[in-house]
Amino acid sequence: MTPSRTTPLGVSAFVLSASAIAFAAGAVSAADPDLRKLKDKLTPVHGDIWRLGDPIPRDGGFDSSGMTCLSRVPLNNFTGVNSQLGNDCWGYVSPSGREYAIMGLYGGFGFVEITDPTNPVVVETIVGPISDWHDVKVVGEYAYGVSEGGSGIQVMDLRQIDSGNVTLVRNWTSGGYSTTHNIVSNEETGSLWICGANVGNGGLINIDLSDPQLPSFNGGWTDMYVHDAQVATMRSGPFAGRELAFCGAGFDGGFTSTGLRIVDVTDPSNTQVLSTLFYPQAGYAHQVWLSDDQRYLYLNDELDEGSTVPVTTTRIINVEDPANPFLVGTFTTGLPSIDHNLYVRDGLIYQSNYTSGLRVFDALDPENPVELAFFDTRPESNGVSFNGAWSSYPYFPSGTIIVSDIERGLFMLRLDAEPISAVASIRGTVPTVIDPAGGGPLSVGVTVRAGTTVSDVELVVTTAQGQATVDASDNGDGTYTAQLPRVACDSQVFAYFRVTTSGGGQVFAPAGGPSDALEFIVASQQDTVFADSFQTNQGWSVSGPVSGADSGRWQRAIPSGGGGRGDPASDSDGSGFCYVTGNGAGNTDVDGGQTILTSPTLDTTGAGDAYISYDRWYNNAAGASPNEDVFTVQVSGNNGASWSTVEVVGPAGEGTRGGWIPSSFRVADIITPSETTRVRFIAEDAGAGSVIEAGVDAFDLTFLDCEDTPDCVADFAAPFGTLNFFDISAYIAAFNAGDASADLAAPFGSLNFFDISAYITAFNAGCP
Repeated sequence: MTPSRTTPLGVSAFVLSASAIAFAAGAVSAADPDLRKLKDKLTPVHGDIWRLGDPIPRDGGFDSSGMTCLSRVPLNNFTGVNSQLGNDCWGYVSPSGREYAIMGLYGGFGFVEITDPTNPVVVETIVGPISDWHDVKVVGEYAYGVSEGGSGIQVMDLRQIDSGNVTLVRNWTSGGYSTTHNIVSNEETGSLWICGANVGNGGLINIDLSDPQLPSFNGGWTDMYVHDAQVATMRSGPFAGRELAFCGAGFDGGFTSTGLRIVDVTDPSNTQVLSTLFYPQAGYAHQVWLSDDQRYLYLNDELDEGSTVPVTTTRIINVEDPANPFLVGTFTTGLPSIDHNLYVRDGLIYQSNYTSGLRVFDALDPENPVELAFFDTRPESNGVSFNGAWSSYPYFPSGTIIVSDIERGLFMLRLDAEPISAVASIRGTVPTVIDPAGGGPLSVGVTVRAGTTVSDVELVVTTAQGQATVDASDNGDGTYTAQLPRVACDSQVFAYFRVTTSGGGQVFAPAGGPSDALEFIVASQQDTVFADSFQTNQGWSVSGPVSGADSGRWQRAIPSGGGGRGDPASDSDGSGFCYVTGNGAGNTDVDGGQTILTSPTLDTTGAGDAYISYDRWYNNAAGASPNEDVFTVQVSGNNGASWSTVEVVGPAGEGTRGGWIPSSFRVADIITPSETTRVRFIAEDAGAGSVIEAGVDAFDLTFLDCEDTPDCVADFAAPFGTLNFFDISAYIAAFNAGDASADLAAPFGSLNFFDISAYITAFNAGCP
């Protein structure tokens, strides 16, 4: 649902009564996002009920992949109520096993039998208040509907639905309570909750259903406005057996300090806040849902697309310990549409995104969901507007999926795409520099779906000498480890894991395989001669026409903008400080030209190869003119008299949506190393309406060297540069110990006669 227009005032007690209720229909400003939704309102698309096999309707087909539309019920087929637009949906299965869709309408609710999803039958409509917002949940054999138009909770009896009868028992209100934005149920316990109401500060309020036909208030969590929530009984972990509420919430109707709040609501009269999580680039925390195993939470933000992010961006939050949640990543469709509501079933995420329809993601790897299928209910556009798909319900035993669309009504869909059988991801710390005597271990985690097994895991290694494979050993916990082989010093190594599953399928880690391989530099010595976490100013300077802090000048500071407008919410290396542009909340981004951050003078002429590394942050995706500007990194060998470009980030694509990204370069690849080397970072605002935020942290100058190391694979012992008995003895010792440095011949990953033969050949050939 879109953010409520109601701005409720609070009550201080958990038991709600007439004397405890305060309500104010808050003034609506021109910036209120609900005005955007009202402005986006379009004429509904009417027509007859469409069934699979019928000719394609006049409004055309729908883009899809991996899904089939079984039927569609346009809004005009819901007679007896005002049905000029649709909103939320839910599902019900009667005791006989017949399946029903419940569709929220502008003036009430519609009930549709979809036991045969290719032949939907409108069973009944229930009149409700006029409102763009309706929501409904089912507990037992009753449906409970709410609306921002009034009428409190509409109690609807489903006990005779198989006979074609749904009865409105009552519109329940109490002590001034009338409007509600959302309603939440925990099917495991049968508990019911309302949120975004005109009572209780708009918080999460428990509804007593001791008499299912006559609800009553029963306490709740009313510290702040709750837009939507999932209430679930935890099955494991530190809160096993407790009933927790995962809330998209904030102050001032949810707009201030928007984020995730996790609350223990086991006793609704004595709720306890367990944790609060804010996330970068927040707009409005809208809706959340847990993974099947309750380890992860997926959060939709309704007001970030087109503002702080350029494409659909859904947050992934680890909630294994609900008292200490943390953000682990995001996933996207790659389209600009707004993500709205999502639900999870059997490892699949069913996400309704307004203008791009239903998107199904496979979350076999819960931190890296992959889009599996989609059905676009609004073929005209994928833009940032409040039109199209509102919600879905994927929990029918038959597998039928319903989608409610604002203009086009109710869709019945079938998922045809097969879920992913296996995923692989790199585990543990991955070095950037490896030793020539053996690169050490690399590990991969492999997750397979039930019925699939892993038949082979290999590390594919590419050097200047060619490509080789190393067999990975099974650690018995879903991870596999392989040793990087012995590689000549001062060379480059590329590596990726190739996983083969039963049936011959293959997956890679990193996911792109050869095109996305890990890259290593081989060196025996590392000497970091300059390291700056920006705790103090070690000689950096700021220049450029942007001079005022309120215009986005570079500042050495602890980030304080909160991450809500494209800026970093924290530094990269954990020290606290970094360099950021326009540090502060609100409109403090780069405005009116360039701001330039220049390093002190560095000596890059030491022993070995000089490498400069840094973490960078850049976001040009927000504002009225996104993706028009660039972030430039340059290096000079003459104290800034002239500059050479290291990298240009933007104007679009990778690295333009924020996030700390590590980067490095070999100085000799750009300029001749000198005693007067300097590096500079340029953040520029060249276009009107752009929002530019940048950051730099973890700056290092490191020398990598190959001195005092063997120049050939047979040179195992000092004095290096000559081959003798000591080298043979050292090799035999390494071979007997099973050391990876003795692994000189395919098949890599095991030591045998071929390795000994390869060593003898190399020894006899001598060192260059």
